[in-house]
Amino acid sequence: MQAPIAIGVYIGQEHVIEFANPMMCQLWGRRLEQVLNKPLFKALPEVGSQGFEEVLAQVLRTGEPFTGQDLPATLTRNGKLELCYFTILYQPLLDEKGRIRGIIQTATEVTQQVKARKEAEQQEEILKIALESGKLGTWYLDFVQSTFSRSSEYDRIFGYQENLPLFDFDVFLEHVLPEDRKYARASHEQGLKKGSLHYEVRIRRVDGQERWVQIKGETSFNLKGQPMTMSGIIMDITEQKQIVLRERQLAVERAARSESERQGKMLKNLLMQAPALICTLRGPELTFDLVNPQYQQLFRGRRLEGKPLTEALPEVKDQPIYTILRNVYETGEPFSGSEIPMDLDHSGSGHLETSYFNFVYQPMREADGSVEGIVVFAYDVTEQLLARQQTEHSENNLRMALEAGKMGTWHLDLQSGQVTHSLQHDHIFGYSKAVARWNYQTLLDHLLEEDRQMVKDQFAMARKYGDLRFEARIKGADEKLRWILVMGHTYQEGEQPSRMAGVIMDISERKAVEEKLKELTEELASNNEELQLANREIQTHVQELSQTNHQLQLINADLDNFIYTASHDLKAPISNIEGLMHLLIRHLPDKDLKEEMVKKTLDLISASIERFKLTIRDLTDIAKLQKEAVETSLINFSEVLEEVKMDLQSKIDEADAQLDIDIEECQYLIFSHKNLHSILYNLLSNAIKYRSPERRPLVRIRCTKKGGQIVLQVQDNGLGMKEKDLNKIFSMFTRLHTHVEGSGVGLYLVKRILDNAGGKLEVSSELGQGTTFTVYFPPQNQVHS
Repeated sequence: MQAPIAIGVYIGQEHVIEFANPMMCQLWGRRLEQVLNKPLFKALPEVGSQGFEEVLAQVLRTGEPFTGQDLPATLTRNGKLELCYFTILYQPLLDEKGRIRGIIQTATEVTQQVKARKEAEQQEEILKIALESGKLGTWYLDFVQSTFSRSSEYDRIFGYQENLPLFDFDVFLEHVLPEDRKYARASHEQGLKKGSLHYEVRIRRVDGQERWVQIKGETSFNLKGQPMTMSGIIMDITEQKQIVLRERQLAVERAARSESERQGKMLKNLLMQAPALICTLRGPELTFDLVNPQYQQLFRGRRLEGKPLTEALPEVKDQPIYTILRNVYETGEPFSGSEIPMDLDHSGSGHLETSYFNFVYQPMREADGSVEGIVVFAYDVTEQLLARQQTEHSENNLRMALEAGKMGTWHLDLQSGQVTHSLQHDHIFGYSKAVARWNYQTLLDHLLEEDRQMVKDQFAMARKYGDLRFEARIKGADEKLRWILVMGHTYQEGEQPSRMAGVIMDISERKAVEEKLKELTEELASNNEELQLANREIQTHVQELSQTNHQLQLINADLDNFIYTASHDLKAPISNIEGLMHLLIRHLPDKDLKEEMVKKTLDLISASIERFKLTIRDLTDIAKLQKEAVETSLINFSEVLEEVKMDLQSKIDEADAQLDIDIEECQYLIFSHKNLHSILYNLLSNAIKYRSPERRPLVRIRCTKKGGQIVLQVQDNGLGMKEKDLNKIFSMFTRLHTHVEGSGVGLYLVKRILDNAGGKLEVSSELGQGTTFTVYFPPQNQVHS
């Protein structure tokens, strides 16, 4: 870090040095490795007992920053102690929870400036002495004679045109301003003791003017050390004082301006490097003045600095946030917001996206208190908000799933043995109301005696290995016997298990079914000899089937024949059912047909018949694919595509789908006309069916030649799929989206067509973006263009 100021970070009560930039190390006269990770006052022992420990402790205790100007500090430099001066800022360092974890120090060495100022003060003293050649009055005090004599100029300094008859020390004190009299009296007493007198006070002349005077004198003593006389001068130094005061005021103003500029630069550097979104808006038009990189990154490609807010970001003018900014500027009242939504055009494309922010709008003021602008300090919390909403949604779904599955939840504190639990948990144990107190022993008390040891063993294993699962019998508070399934997991703090959490289910019905199945199994076991005979026969058949691949192919053909025969033979019964339904409709009275239950039932029967007929057609297509020989010929690709478009025209119009077709390289193809029609129909209809409701459907159909092979791509911008689901879609009757009609056979059929022909079908997809199917037709013996 090449910061223009020295920066250090100190952690904890011992102020351990966590960070120090090169300039800070230079000020200390140490290398970084000599001080890093050491307590500050052990790394710099000479700094101790200079008052800094108390200041740092106060900042840690109160959280209030500390600023010191021209602070002296003795440091070891080049092997010897050196008096240095610094301007220092200590600020509390907060952790993510807002607690004080340490202190950030910024420091600037001003040793040269302070020494230069002190030299200037010495020069002022020399100058004052030189100016004593101005108006001077002399005076003489005789302690033996008790007389006080002075020159005429002495009286004129006090505004008298003629000398007073008597002008002793008491008269002098009457002219001294009341707030300076104590100092004047003490200075005279010191002069009597030490022999030298030198001080400056303010007087009020007889004409009412307030002036500065300087008194200097020397005291003479006898051999016993008793003061005998004191003599000296008095000089009106008002002009010199005014000059010095003006110079000092100018110096203070210059230093203040310099410090203000330095602080401004330091603040700007800190704002530019801060991780927050920071900008300043100046003037009534709220013109962007300072924009840090993080704020600018929010509006990629849009220049903000130097532009009024409504010109740089016109989309905010009609949003509440603009009214809030205007109100802050006009009233001077700050405003803070949490998770406030804003519709922003981040890239300047005209597309608005909703983002959420935590922010503070702080007014900036001129010296007279008027508002000159606004400091914006914000954080983009969109991701955190959406993540929290997703978590809440997931928790709600989990809660509904638990309620639907009649599962209770529990949480066991392994230290106290106390259990927190849901109401459903208590219902499973036969309680109609929530149980106030529940612990591990309560569970054991409900268990049947013969199951308790097993449950204890399972809990002990779970403490050791992590997972808990057991089935046991309980006697509920309602005296009913139940089977329960308990599942859970052990969580650790450090090396020790601290808690368990999980779910509990009533599995009494399932256990009853299992018991019934057990009885049936025992009943079937009585016919074991017959089953063993049948098993031997099956094994014989398996051995026969495994002898030759040819026999497997014959059986596969038989299965295809079965599919073909079944699909053919089922047509008549379903047609009869459909005819009987229509006959029933014709003979039912109109009032019965109008009944909601009858109408709904007939609609369900009709829909079921249509799905059955669709399944029969799909099975017929599969059977035909296996049984019928494929006839290939030279076919016109674009003509087949036009046929498919005509077949699907109503669906295309209904979906307002846009087709982007480029098949110039593939005018002709050696393939089965019927199979090509089936491939194009299935891929195009799927692209339209599984469209996204968020955008207009766009289907791109591309056909290219790669070597001797023709490659077809059908790409859509629809719903898309997860990568883990891609291999599932080629299985028969598999459907990933159930909100549209379909049988789940189409893609299976397309893949079988291509596999049988020596081609290949591939798919790539991204959830929410769309899907691309790539068809590799078998190599062409002859290519026509």
